[in-house]
Amino acid sequence: MPERLSARLSLRLRFALFFAALGLGGAALIAAALWFGHARAGGAVDGYVIAGLIATLGLLGLSVWIGLLFDENVAKPILALASDLTTRARADVDLQIDESQARHLSTLAPAANAINTALSEARAARQRAVERQTARLAREKALFEALFRDLGEGAVVATPDNRVMLYNRMAQELLGDIGLDRPLAAFLRPEPVLDALARMQAARVCGQISAETFLAASADGKRFLLGRVSPVISDEELSGHVLIFRDATEDLSAHAHQDHLFNSLLEGVRRPAATIGALLDVLQSGGDLPPEARVKFAKGIEDEVTRLFDCLTHMSKQHAAVKSRRWPMSPVAVAHIFDGIAAQVAVPLEVTHTDATLGCDGFAVTTLMGAIIAHLTKDGTREALTLAVETEGAETRLVLGWQGEAVTDGQLTGWLEEPLSSAYGDYSGRDALKAHQTDLWAEMTAAGHRIVLPLSTATEQLTPGDARPEFYDFSLPGAPVGELAERALSDLSFVVFDTETTGLSPRGGDEIVQIAGLRIVNGRILRGETFDSLVNPGRPIPPASTRVHHITDAMVQGAPDIARVGQRFHDFCEGAVLVAHNAPFDLAFLRLKEHVIGRRFDHPVLCTVLMSAGLFDHTGQHTLDALCERFGISIPPEARHTAMGDTIATAEVFVRMLDLLQAKGVMTLGAAIREEGRMTRIRKAQKY
Repeated sequence: MPERLSARLSLRLRFALFFAALGLGGAALIAAALWFGHARAGGAVDGYVIAGLIATLGLLGLSVWIGLLFDENVAKPILALASDLTTRARADVDLQIDESQARHLSTLAPAANAINTALSEARAARQRAVERQTARLAREKALFEALFRDLGEGAVVATPDNRVMLYNRMAQELLGDIGLDRPLAAFLRPEPVLDALARMQAARVCGQISAETFLAASADGKRFLLGRVSPVISDEELSGHVLIFRDATEDLSAHAHQDHLFNSLLEGVRRPAATIGALLDVLQSGGDLPPEARVKFAKGIEDEVTRLFDCLTHMSKQHAAVKSRRWPMSPVAVAHIFDGIAAQVAVPLEVTHTDATLGCDGFAVTTLMGAIIAHLTKDGTREALTLAVETEGAETRLVLGWQGEAVTDGQLTGWLEEPLSSAYGDYSGRDALKAHQTDLWAEMTAAGHRIVLPLSTATEQLTPGDARPEFYDFSLPGAPVGELAERALSDLSFVVFDTETTGLSPRGGDEIVQIAGLRIVNGRILRGETFDSLVNPGRPIPPASTRVHHITDAMVQGAPDIARVGQRFHDFCEGAVLVAHNAPFDLAFLRLKEHVIGRRFDHPVLCTVLMSAGLFDHTGQHTLDALCERFGISIPPEARHTAMGDTIATAEVFVRMLDLLQAKGVMTLGAAIREEGRMTRIRKAQKY
């Protein structure tokens, strides 16, 4: 029992009790000495009492004074050194310890720094050893990332309980805000997939391991995805399954349009054909018809033939439009097309640099232009070839210029009738132009001759991929078991978030102007899975608030309101524990808007202010800046007091705090929440 009581007492309290016992013990000795002196020498009692009171108060005051000095110059520095050493040992921080905070402890602070230096050196040596051992694995990982991330089909690897542990860029484009450790049902209608999984499992029981197909809608119902699901078997156990899928929405729509066109064509042809047949029967059988009647019947036949040709022309145009939708168009940089043409032809080309992007079949356009250049230069009558672009609205024109002999329309038509490439079979250049709903022509200008090919400007611009993609985690914990409060912190997903507002009074009418969030899965910050949105507050932003977060009325004028942003943010937070710095402030704004948003923010919540107060109880500094300085985290000045900047900083602080909590024995979510509850009264006295 005494040992357990001692373990619960802090170092400062133990020193305080020591000096209290010293003072009280000294007072007792003084009282005993005076009583003994009076018993031996006699005399007036008042004198002994007054002397005893003076000596006792003096001793107690001296004990308090020395105790406060000891607390300030010994106890607090020892706690600071212990906290710094623990932080560096558990949170992987390599900063030097500030020795000035323990200047009265002689060689203790330098010794702590020596330990810290040795720890840093040992950590660096361990890191070098790990890097050497994992070099091959890193190369394979980089190859896997490069190949998998840019697959033309969407790919998702899921755990047996249908949580995402891998996805690629195409899956992200098709399914929206997909994320690690989130349920598939949040992005994909589950019934067709579950049915395919049941068929896959039934086949596996029979000893057959094969893929099963499915056609499922995205969760928002905007896309139809055609795919297949295959099991992942490890040690004869099902450890997950792989879903490969593509967007079948256009295919289904094109098939529907083609069916509609075919039916419309039948209806449009049947009636004129029947009428023409009937009129011809009358003309052939009625030899004695008067001339006026024959003219009338002939005019009827002519009208029906005209109607028939109009129907065929209209259906031909609609069929061409449907066919062009199914041709594989994608954003292609014009510079890449020009590079491909230059590599394909054997003559010098003067290429004008451009950043334009086309929506086209890049291979078909490159091959077509290369074939035309080959024909142009075949007989040696043309030279000084140039490639350039002209952009006008939604159209970008590829311009091939030259000096020398002109090209006739007949020559150009003949070149376009030739097969485009062996890769396309008998498909000709003319077919490729029809698929792109365009044409090309030759013309003469003051600078010489040129061929112009107009194409559509890409609506989706090319953007560079992430240098460090974070789209997979094969070490996700198994299916969650037990109550949420009893689950280990390491098994949970977190959403760290921050808000910017018009002011500091949620109940006084202030509103949110920006929300940012960042997900943490398996102890790893997923910088690729973020939420960041401005919010129209429906009221002016005070200049004093704008000076803090730099958000103006003009910036939020076209932004969505809190109802739409709040619903999207709630979806982003599904199944996660919320984390914020001074969480009660940010949550107050969200919870006061629950009736507008139509969702409840009843997630478990952790606050880094309270966590800091529990981990670093020797100091009153728990601001975000102070924590970043403690953990060696750098916040760019331009990012401070922005929602995403503070969110990233809080996330960096939080993942380091998780290590310190586990070192302190706080292993579960419930234990962390209880630890925060213990620090609530401390929070009220701290600055943050």
